[in-house]
Amino acid sequence: MAINRGIAPAVRPFGKIELNVPAPVTLPNGIEMWVVNRGEDEVSRLDFYLTGGTFQEEKIMQATTCAMSVLNGSESMDFKTIAEKIDFYGAWRQLQVYDNCTAIGLSSLNKNFDKTLPILFGCITHPTFPSNEFRHNQRQLSVNCATARERVKYIATKEMMRLYYGARHPLACDPTPQDIESLTIDDARDFYRRYSGARNCRLVLSGHITDRELRVVSDVVGTWDAGGESDPYLEPEPCPQPVMFKIVDKPGAVQAAVAMTIKAIPRRHPDYIKLRVLVTALGGYFGSRLMTNIREDKGYTYGISASLSGRKFDGYIGISTECDTCYTHRVIEEVKHEILELRSKPMSDQELEMVKNHMLSDLVKTLDTPFSIAGYVGNMFCYGIYPTYFNEQVEEIRHVTSQQLLDIAVKYLDPEQLRTVVVCDSRVLEKN
Repeated sequence: MAINRGIAPAVRPFGKIELNVPAPVTLPNGIEMWVVNRGEDEVSRLDFYLTGGTFQEEKIMQATTCAMSVLNGSESMDFKTIAEKIDFYGAWRQLQVYDNCTAIGLSSLNKNFDKTLPILFGCITHPTFPSNEFRHNQRQLSVNCATARERVKYIATKEMMRLYYGARHPLACDPTPQDIESLTIDDARDFYRRYSGARNCRLVLSGHITDRELRVVSDVVGTWDAGGESDPYLEPEPCPQPVMFKIVDKPGAVQAAVAMTIKAIPRRHPDYIKLRVLVTALGGYFGSRLMTNIREDKGYTYGISASLSGRKFDGYIGISTECDTCYTHRVIEEVKHEILELRSKPMSDQELEMVKNHMLSDLVKTLDTPFSIAGYVGNMFCYGIYPTYFNEQVEEIRHVTSQQLLDIAVKYLDPEQLRTVVVCDSRVLEKN
């Protein structure tokens, strides 16, 4: 039967959307491991979440330098041998430094898991910090840093973090190539000694998991000596500066970057999810108010976004865009206009339904693969979310009303509290 492509397919509401975070199992040495056993492909992934991230650094970029160095060699294998064996077995490694932890992951074919895990585990437990690889990583980070510091968007983001958090806050740090080049192997070793022990480790195992993979993890990681003390969750207090508007001159910049923030609420606040819905309507998807007005209707920018960043004890609304410098003031005024609109009248049922469908679609993506679910579980360690947060989001999104969102807008979207940073060629801005 031929399909009539002139007729749009029927739109059906989502069915049940639910994520039940598994309870952790305990390895022989006391390390907790969350197991996400889904999928049919014979692939597994093990993520080590080690306490020690940006918030624990005594020197800028110390955590990142340490993490990269850990993977460069172990007592039993040098860097070249590790790379060759990992490649031969069809595995790959992942590395990410977060605020409060460092995640080191291994993805492997199940049939080779007993061969690949010991390689990664040897790096984590007995790294050698080889000097050649350390200097190579240092040069790579230094070049990347120098490149980033030339971008107006990067400059605007960093300056906004300084204004919002205070210059001494870890999230406001702005590393220079010189900062990175001044780090030593001893700095990496020191960070490793403080935070990379078994007592500061949690595991997430995901994929097509059988008794064999569980046994391999237990036999390899379960033998790790769990000595030492565990490190508490750390989140320094923000120290906002009084400056609410700042222009940073970047001579020769071909466009302007605009970064804005409004102080919000922590992730566990009862209004948080409703506020997420509101911020999504403002600028969290392609059909949002900011995109429709500033990009589609007026053509001031190629893209503009708004998001709600929530941590365990803090949260803020962030709005960012890049535009032709001549449009900068108009972009800022239109952002304020859309904020005032959200505060002045309830959104229509049609718009609210569109926002809800978008957000639920995003949540459904979390359930696509065992690895996306594992990433959600890992967020419990990285961002202070909790096991029931996913299901609470679903319920809040489905049942929030336009009137509730209007109340939330009046409560939290205050244009007078909108802190703004503009990075551009100030001479061009003055002409407009």
